[in-house]
Amino acid sequence: MYSKSGSLQDSYEVFEQIPFRDNVSWTSMIAGFAEHGCGKQALSLFRDMVSAGNKPDQNTLTAALGACSVLQSLHKGREIHGYVFRAGLGTESFAGGALVSMYAKCGALAFASKVFDMIDEPDLISWTSLIASYASHGKGEEALQVYDHMIEKGIQPDAVTFVEIISACSHAGLVERGHSCFHSMTRDFGIEPDNRHFACMVDLLGRSGRLKEAERFIDSMPIDPDSLVWTSLLAACKLHGDVELGKVAAEKVMELAPGRSGTYISLSNIFADVGKWKEAVEIRRRMSRIGVIKEPGWSFT
Repeated sequence: MYSKSGSLQDSYEVFEQIPFRDNVSWTSMIAGFAEHGCGKQALSLFRDMVSAGNKPDQNTLTAALGACSVLQSLHKGREIHGYVFRAGLGTESFAGGALVSMYAKCGALAFASKVFDMIDEPDLISWTSLIASYASHGKGEEALQVYDHMIEKGIQPDAVTFVEIISACSHAGLVERGHSCFHSMTRDFGIEPDNRHFACMVDLLGRSGRLKEAERFIDSMPIDPDSLVWTSLLAACKLHGDVELGKVAAEKVMELAPGRSGTYISLSNIFADVGKWKEAVEIRRRMSRIGVIKEPGWSFT
């Protein structure tokens, strides 16, 4: 509960008070650190768990591989891959999907593809992980080929799959194919888009310079856009130097997520990029006046 709410210090203090830790307590703490970007702490606990004689289960190994992804540590990831292999879990879908994701986030696409090919019966998680691996490295065409192959195999995509495939189209500049996949969600698979998908579409349009179209897309959304949607538009405005629309997007993010320092910094940078230094400085001052600061990192020894 503490880790899911972001209170890692409280979570760790409770963890330390447990006299006899089972796999659930170890895994919960490891996953908590990994999910909040504390990869070193997660892997340190993983080593402690193994040293204490506990045998990691599927969830533990998935969390540990997630920590390697956070650190983008190929060396540590391969160590845990060796552990997975020695435990006889290398061809199971859960391990395969986590390994594909880890190798992809560490930049080792060839390893990611090789692991996928070794999975006996890839499940949706494994397919989606491979799509995400290509998407995250700007290889949109390859991601779409995997997606098409998955559909041919009769694997039904879910909401997460569409987040990854639209993202792949966005990074590769495949605007029309992205539109097609977005509309296919509801039409062909009965999946209603949520703010993640709308944010991906805004990113798709924004990256290609269609900022006004992205703004109209937000205005036409059937649900209220959240801060993620407006942040996607803000990022596109920064990329293309659209100050006025960037101000609109930033104000929306500040309204929905007032404590997010990155919003103020992005808007300040937009002004600075076009030489509006006075406005850039004023945004930084505004940030200081209302007490918005960068969140410090968290660590333990």
